[in-house]
Amino acid sequence: MANISNKKMTLVYAEDEKPARDKLAHQLSLMDNVETIGTATTGKEAIAIINDLEPDVVLLDIQMPEINGLELLEFLNYKPIIIYTTAYDKFAIQAFEKASTDYLLKPFPLVRLKSALDKSAKKLEQQQLLEQAHLSNNQAVKTFELGANKLNKLISKNGERISLLSPTELKFIKSEQGNSLAWDGGKFNYLTDTLDQLEQALIPQNFVRVHRSYLVNIEHIKEIQRWFNGKFMLIINDEQKTEISSSRAGAEKLKQLLGI
Repeated sequence: MANISNKKMTLVYAEDEKPARDKLAHQLSLMDNVETIGTATTGKEAIAIINDLEPDVVLLDIQMPEINGLELLEFLNYKPIIIYTTAYDKFAIQAFEKASTDYLLKPFPLVRLKSALDKSAKKLEQQQLLEQAHLSNNQAVKTFELGANKLNKLISKNGERISLLSPTELKFIKSEQGNSLAWDGGKFNYLTDTLDQLEQALIPQNFVRVHRSYLVNIEHIKEIQRWFNGKFMLIINDEQKTEISSSRAGAEKLKQLLGI
């Protein structure tokens, strides 16, 4: 996520009509606080690009081929700031029910787009402040400790059974549909804590947040391949040779940590 104080907001826009796409590209080029990192022309393409590039803000046309802008939110791995664009005001209620930040009726002038993006910047800054407070509050994660800040066991519940997992034996932990799943090489184990809660506590156990949805134990990385857009593809040392794509921020963490 961009830091509003010193970085531009990253943005992806989805628009199936070329004239509207060209106009939007020009308008965005005039915005000093925005970096456009991707475009999409269909709903399915938008899902893939948004999940891959993880922009701060998405300008999303509602009526698109394959899957519309209202439906595709269910297929995103995280929640970017959404600004809907459409030629029809009849979708306004549905758009705000989807928790969109703004709703732009085409054709919209530059000043209206700027207003929506300024609103997004303020919302993004608020989210960052809340995340910082959340991380601070989560320093007291439920743990069994053998040393300061060293999480020695993870709790996994399956019905009436409660298992204690050793972090050193886990390959990675992923977030999926609100659940944290720890992969031990043979099966996934449901954890009681969120990825955000686990991230700081597992640093002494060599876990690194390489993606919004993945914490990886670097002791179980078999190979690192350079990927596109400054990312890495990680090959895990399990039988499946699981592949995990890092984010750009995750790749930078690994570079600093491993000196590569």
